[in-house]
Amino acid sequence: MRTAVLHGCDLVDGTGGAPQRGIDIVITGDTIREIVPARPTETYSRADEIVEAAGTLAIPGLINNHTHGTAYGPLFPSGHEGLAHEQVRANLDRHLLEGTTTVLCVDGFVTAEALARTNDDHPVRVKLASCNTPACLRAASIADGRGLTDEARAFTARQAVGAGAVALGEIGAGHTLGGGGASYMYIPAEVAKRTGVTITPRQSDALKVAVLGRHISASSFDRDAAEEALAAAGLAGRLSAGEIREIVSGIILPAFDIALDGLAEAADHARLAGVPVLVHNAAASMRQVAAIAGTDVQLIAGHSNHSSFELREALQHAERLKELGAIIDVSTLDTFGAQRLTSGPELFYAMLKGGLADTISTDYAGGYHDAILLAIDRATKADVTGLSAAIAMATANVADAIPDVAPRRGRISPGAVADIVLTDPADLPRVRMVIIGGETVVRDGARVTA
Repeated sequence: MRTAVLHGCDLVDGTGGAPQRGIDIVITGDTIREIVPARPTETYSRADEIVEAAGTLAIPGLINNHTHGTAYGPLFPSGHEGLAHEQVRANLDRHLLEGTTTVLCVDGFVTAEALARTNDDHPVRVKLASCNTPACLRAASIADGRGLTDEARAFTARQAVGAGAVALGEIGAGHTLGGGGASYMYIPAEVAKRTGVTITPRQSDALKVAVLGRHISASSFDRDAAEEALAAAGLAGRLSAGEIREIVSGIILPAFDIALDGLAEAADHARLAGVPVLVHNAAASMRQVAAIAGTDVQLIAGHSNHSSFELREALQHAERLKELGAIIDVSTLDTFGAQRLTSGPELFYAMLKGGLADTISTDYAGGYHDAILLAIDRATKADVTGLSAAIAMATANVADAIPDVAPRRGRISPGAVADIVLTDPADLPRVRMVIIGGETVVRDGARVTA
């Protein structure tokens, strides 16, 4: 078998332990064989490759537990039309170049056949979560459903788990529970159709909150706020407060209660299947999420730093969920980059500083997600978390929370699968090398082609 040595790197091994300096990592085949203080290169005279890694930081390949658009099939838990295969591969390329070696696709209606074709086409390991329970399917069909083929509709959550799905999720989602998906997709599309005016996701979100509030309720309509939001979006004189109320309510409310019911239903299915359930955790769903956390199912509260939360509300909610045994996930979203929906890192930082976050994912953010290593880099430099703890949240913690998502991965230790990233310790997003299963797939920051 082929032997490779990463020579002289620093190491954060994913366990949360202190960084190690000047380390050699010996890889045989697809497995990490040995981790030792750096030796003279002559020691490895029989190695097939010695990578001079001094000045780099070795970390486990990242395991991203909340992605969309990373498998062939319907997009989002609303069953939207799937992306072109070229775009799916481009999305996976982006994750790979960001240091991610395993993704959990939570689009929810992807079939086993479509997943297999995705994995045949790309080195990133794509694992599947399913949301195909009766209520979630009904909610998707009402909210959108344009990408739901007969095969996707028929591939139930039970069948998905039997075929290797490792979780149920994303249950709810912003596309059926009035979250970001409604703000960057459905509301702007309908406004443009009626007026010819293109509005931003933030403008759309302001309209949504004026009509239904952060917690999504028809009784929350605020006419003055709606008129103010219309003016800010350049829609004054084009739409009345009553018309935007009809638009927003018509998009969000028909599927909303069904999607909320789907949270408990999916938790029951997950419990029977013996897999975790990953749910859309936001202001609109927080009461139902807390109720599920009080049961005996393994709950992952997705993107617990959702922008619909107020800061204190989010922290108190996360504390309660942790007391009930839930896994608290925070997502990078577009917090540090485009900020089309989020307003900045305050809530992300607060979750980390308060010791509330267990895992870090990206979510999708309308295709504008920030890299996990960018968020970790910014958070450690802001002194809201330590590097080792943050790396664990994106590696070993995820592997532990979802046992079948990345077996023998998430840690750099003897006997583990060699999923390893070499990056710049002073600039974590600057990924130099990615190894998956002992094979180098990124070198000098670029994809290695066969």
